[in-house]
Amino acid sequence: MTNYRNSCRVCGGLFFSAPLLRYENSPIAAQGFLNRIDDPDDAVNLEIFQCSKCGLVQHSADPVSYYKDVIRAVAVSNEMADFRLNQLNDWVSLNQLQDKKILEVGCGKGEYLNLLRKAGANHIRGMEHAYQSVDEALQNGNHVYQGYLDDGFKPPSDFTFDAFAIFSFLEHWPDPNHSLSILHSFLTEDACGLIEVPNFELIQSRGLYSEFTTDHIFYFDKKSFTFLLEKNGFEVMSMTPIWYDYILSAQVRRRSPLDIHHFLDIQEKVTRQLSGYINKFREKSVAIWGAGHQALAVLARTKVAVDLKYIVDSAPFKQGKYTPVTHLLVTSPETLLIDPPEAVVVMAAGYSSEVVRSLLAKYPLVRNVAILREDTLEVVK
Repeated sequence: MTNYRNSCRVCGGLFFSAPLLRYENSPIAAQGFLNRIDDPDDAVNLEIFQCSKCGLVQHSADPVSYYKDVIRAVAVSNEMADFRLNQLNDWVSLNQLQDKKILEVGCGKGEYLNLLRKAGANHIRGMEHAYQSVDEALQNGNHVYQGYLDDGFKPPSDFTFDAFAIFSFLEHWPDPNHSLSILHSFLTEDACGLIEVPNFELIQSRGLYSEFTTDHIFYFDKKSFTFLLEKNGFEVMSMTPIWYDYILSAQVRRRSPLDIHHFLDIQEKVTRQLSGYINKFREKSVAIWGAGHQALAVLARTKVAVDLKYIVDSAPFKQGKYTPVTHLLVTSPETLLIDPPEAVVVMAAGYSSEVVRSLLAKYPLVRNVAILREDTLEVVK
């Protein structure tokens, strides 16, 4: 496994040269309990770094040996169980997940799978690496896949989900980009998710030095957590501190392509309005004022250029040249006095109003003027 000694595991940026913190003689693992008082013991010098690019705080040590396994104490905490049930009730209801396929990544012994079922979800699956936990979850009637989100996981053919949950597990992953990418590939187009990590903003504000452990590779605040999720294809719908502010809880949705129908609708509308206006006049008796990128794009995409006389633009370096695609001559404004068109359509973006004032004041031979305002043709005179 690659050791990230000098650079961020998420964005690849270099760490600031000096560690933020250094804890000598730290426990090698939070679950590194000894069976006997005289068993050999190990300790590590734990260094906490911050990425100079994305700002994410993380340690540079190797992950603990059991980082793929979920070990949680919810089974012995009635308060946490009650809190989670209320939370999952709200999540299932808000996203109408009662009959959707839900996956919990890192489900342990199925503690939260049981709560999801109580919250009204009917199609729940779990994924867990530890064989003993998988066996116990199966014995309790849960449907659980054995594995971890890495290249070694071989999903069954029906491994596609409408929603997922990850509870205080992601901060253990040595390569969250890769694992989230694999998860992303198993989700339906509009899938939603509930992802939680320890809240570094609380840890920092209260100086909770005891929260730094080899088990937790990452320490996320809202900015760095949002960056990780968005980098890996998720839109963050909300992010809130919960459970006495110890946990940062994000509701996300798998990013979908933008709805761009309005671009096509507006193009069709502009084409219709321009064509209708130009056709009111004699053939090739209408000029355009403006040879900027917007005007060039409009002329190319509306295909009205064949009916135009020429293009006017005040920029000397454009004059005497021809427009790309439409091949219209670009002339100086003085051409409006020498060879005046019947009408001028102004396409000068933010300068259009200024151009119209100049037209009305200096070029009396132009008797018809219109402005293309983003998505509407406005007749001035």
